[in-house]
Amino acid sequence: MPAQAPAPLVPASASPGTDAGAPRGGRRPGGPRAVGRRVAQVAYFGVAALIIVASTLQIIQQVFFLPTVPSPYGSCREGLLALVRAVERAREAAPGTDGEDAALARFRSELAPEWTYRDGVAATCRGSEEDKRALDAIERLRYAEEHAARREAGDLAPLRRRVRAIVDGQLGPVSPR
Repeated sequence: MPAQAPAPLVPASASPGTDAGAPRGGRRPGGPRAVGRRVAQVAYFGVAALIIVASTLQIIQQVFFLPTVPSPYGSCREGLLALVRAVERAREAAPGTDGEDAALARFRSELAPEWTYRDGVAATCRGSEEDKRALDAIERLRYAEEHAARREAGDLAPLRRRVRAIVDGQLGPVSPR
């Protein structure tokens, strides 16, 4: 008995006279709707790419090409001393009974003139490892003092207000603060 060839597989939905390979809905793949969709996608992704590139360029400019404000101090040591004095002044200005935000604002405002030249001071201290370490220690002190001012304002301000109310109400005013 001779071998018979298998019957060709035809999709069940295909019937004579229809094209089984045509897209559903009878639309052509390159029709006006598909072209419009493609144009919208290209425009959308083009705008997104422009925003990403512009943002990246701005960040790179801010990080790597920001001009350094020159230090008004004659030497690295004078600049370091000015930074330390500013931290001490800020530490004294921070305490109060009006909350964390006000304490931080007072602390940061007292740092203002000297710490705007921090990068300039760092540039004058580049030659000496000892001066670099000193600047690093001063920066760590600044951040620790700022954290302490924040913590103190959050933890101690309510207690200070309570004691002030007790003193003012029962013992009479002690200080104008």
